Amino acid sequence: MLNISHIYAFLELLEKRNFHAAAEGLHLTQSGLSRRINAIEERVDQRLFERTTRLVRPTRAALTLARHWSEALAHYQAGLAEVSSPDFDLSGPFQLGVSSTSRWGEWENLSDEFAKAFPNVTVRIEYMPSQDVAFCVRNGVLDLGFCSGPVYDDKLGLIRIEQTRYCALVSERHPLAERPKLELKDLNHVALSLVSAKTWPRVRDQLDERLAKQDADITVGYESSFLEIVLKHIIEHDGIGIHPLGKNFVLPRGVNLVGISDLDLVLENVCIWRKSNTSPIVRSMINLLRRKYSDGPRQPV
Repeated sequence: MLNISHIYAFLELLEKRNFHAAAEGLHLTQSGLSRRINAIEERVDQRLFERTTRLVRPTRAALTLARHWSEALAHYQAGLAEVSSPDFDLSGPFQLGVSSTSRWGEWENLSDEFAKAFPNVTVRIEYMPSQDVAFCVRNGVLDLGFCSGPVYDDKLGLIRIEQTRYCALVSERHPLAERPKLELKDLNHVALSLVSAKTWPRVRDQLDERLAKQDADITVGYESSFLEIVLKHIIEHDGIGIHPLGKNFVLPRGVNLVGISDLDLVLENVCIWRKSNTSPIVRSMINLLRRKYSDGPRQPV
């Protein structure tokens, strides 16, 4: 009967293409490796390797078997790693806040990773503006938050997740929609639709400083919902907006995304938590994020 040791032997020989090297890598004798390969060939009733004096060459049957067994071995190893993790048995409720700017970026991938790493944790997600995420985490309403930075608070821990570039959102009926790139001077006397400085200060502070140097006629949607107000205004009035967009954001029909070559602004999305929080779930999630982003935040494309 075949077992996992036969799969390891087969894949090692396929990679090394040499019985001596493969046996050495598996800490087997060459005869022991040969017995395992012969057992597989008898089971599938196919020749898997063409032997020569120095090398072995896989047959078509071997390459087909390798494709399936490589995937099966990867699932086998992933399953062992998952159930052996000290986080696997963590359970209980968990409150998490996500801002709109974070929602359409790395968070889409992280939510799947969290669900896989903590299958017994019941996560409740609240979507809200960044400043509300920070407020709720600071006051213990949320266990963990994903929002745009900067966040200056000694009571909060922080991991930098990604940077999102500011771009122009242009109605396809606007004359500037044909341009592959824009410059800030192209926006002189152009009505711009922006999110409210009151409800989205992290988005607007640096942008306002740059736009103040331009003779731009700015129209602001004083609402917290970027999707419902700014995009609606752009589409209905054939206008232009500026906003940082996550890589997973899908623009509605009728709006083009155009880069602004001399607007070198990025919005940084971060993960925050209360330093005094001793929850093992929080600590485990933080450790997962630290490992994932040990080299720094994801850079904008």
